[in-house]
Amino acid sequence: MASPERERKRKRDAHGQPRPVVPAQQSQVVKIHQKEAGSHPPILASIHGVELPTDLTFSAYSKKSRVSRHTPAGTKIEARETEYCLQAKTSRIEYDGRGEGEDGVSYYVGVYDPESGSVDVYPSPLVHVRRQVRRLKEKEIPVKASTGSLMDSRQALSAAFGNRTSKKALLDEQLNAINTTTLGSTGSSNVVSAISSAVDSATASLPTSESLRSGSGNSKYLPPVHADEEGVTVDTVYRVEEMVEKRVLDGCAEGVKEWEKSVRAGGEVESTISPHYVTSRIRGVIDSGTNVTKRLKILRYIEHMIQFHRLFINAFSNTIYRPKLYDAFISDDKAITSHLIDTFTDAKNQNKNDRQMSKTKLTKLYCWMMILCLKVEEDGRMDLFDLVQDLQIERREVEMAAREIGARVEGFKDGYLKMMGYGKEEAREHRLVALRLPLSFPKNKMLQVRKK
Repeated sequence: MASPERERKRKRDAHGQPRPVVPAQQSQVVKIHQKEAGSHPPILASIHGVELPTDLTFSAYSKKSRVSRHTPAGTKIEARETEYCLQAKTSRIEYDGRGEGEDGVSYYVGVYDPESGSVDVYPSPLVHVRRQVRRLKEKEIPVKASTGSLMDSRQALSAAFGNRTSKKALLDEQLNAINTTTLGSTGSSNVVSAISSAVDSATASLPTSESLRSGSGNSKYLPPVHADEEGVTVDTVYRVEEMVEKRVLDGCAEGVKEWEKSVRAGGEVESTISPHYVTSRIRGVIDSGTNVTKRLKILRYIEHMIQFHRLFINAFSNTIYRPKLYDAFISDDKAITSHLIDTFTDAKNQNKNDRQMSKTKLTKLYCWMMILCLKVEEDGRMDLFDLVQDLQIERREVEMAAREIGARVEGFKDGYLKMMGYGKEEAREHRLVALRLPLSFPKNKMLQVRKK
C-alpha cells in the first residue's frame, strides 16, 4: 500500500494544488461501408528499386478479356476479367504498371469521412511498376528473351545513354551500313559478285587439295617438292640445297674428316648420340665410294638433328632458353645450331629467346630427317628400326612421317627376315621405307604427331 506522502504527491501538482480531474471521453463509433469498385477503382502500385521523378504523372486504363474458371463444384465457366494498368513516360524511360497474377491476397483502400465518422472501403487491384528504355521498346527487343543480337542491344543503350563520342560512332556506323534492303536485289548481286572475285584473286596462288595430294603444293612439314617437273628422279624430287644451306653442311666437314681418318686407319667409328643409325652407316658410305663427302655431311647433320630432338623432348614444355641451348647443344659449328633453331622451333609468347618445339615443328623435323636419311642410302630404301631406336619414339610416328613425304612403308619379305634371323615379334619392328616415283602422299594432310 502506498505511503501517505506518495499519495499526496500523486494527487497534487508541483505547487501543492490538487490536480484537475479529467472526465473520461466516450469512445467514438466508426462505421465501415464496403463499396463496389466501379469502373474507376483506386489502384495500388508496387515499385521496387526504382526512384520515380517527382513530377511524374501516371495514366490509368483497363483491359477486359475472357477467361476460363472452375467453380467449387468443378464446372468450367467463361467469365470476363478486367485488368487495370498504369502508364507514364519521360523522354527516355517508360513506366508500365501491370498485374502479375494472383497472390491469394485481396487489397482494399479505405476512405475516412470525419464528418460522418464512417470509412468507405473499396477493393483495389495491385499492379507492379517496371521501367523500360523507350528506344529498346521501339526496336521491339524484349528485356528477358531478346530475339535480336547483343550488338543491337548495345547500340540501343549507346543511343539512349551514351555520350557524344559513342553516339557519333553509332551514327557513322549506321550511315556506312550496307545490306540487301538498302542496295536492292541488283545491288545485292553486285556485292556478292565483287566479294567472289576478290576472294578468287586473293586465293589464286594458294595450293588446292589436289596439288597438295600430288605433292606439287606447299606443305608446312615438307621442303619444296618437284614431283611434277619433267625428268625428275628420286634424287631430285627433294633437293638437299633447298633444305640445308651449303654453309651449314660445310660446318660438318670437320667431323666428317675425323670419321674418314679413323675408318681409313682401320679403326672403328662409333657415335654416342646415334649408336644405331649413324654408327651403322659410316663405314658403308665410305666403302661405297659414291658421293662420299656429301653423304657423310648429311649423315653428320642427321646426328645433330637427333641430338637436337633429344634436348627438346626432355625439356620442360619442350621449351629451352636460346642462350642455354647454345651451351647445352654440342655442334661442329654455330651455323648448324642456328639453322636447327630457326627451322624446327618457334618463339614462345613473343619472346624470341624462349624456343619451343611445337607439334608442327616436331612433325617437320621427322619428315626432314626421313628425307635426309633416304639421301644417305644409295637406293633410296632403308630400315626404320635403327632410326626409331636412336629417336626413342614409337615406330608409328616415324612411319607417319615417311608417308607424309610420299614414301611407301612396307614389310620385309619372309626370305629376308629368315636370312637376318628375325623372329615374328622382332620382324614387326623392322619396316622398309622406299621412295619411289610417283610419290604416294596420304589423303589426310593434317598429320599429328603425339609428343612424349
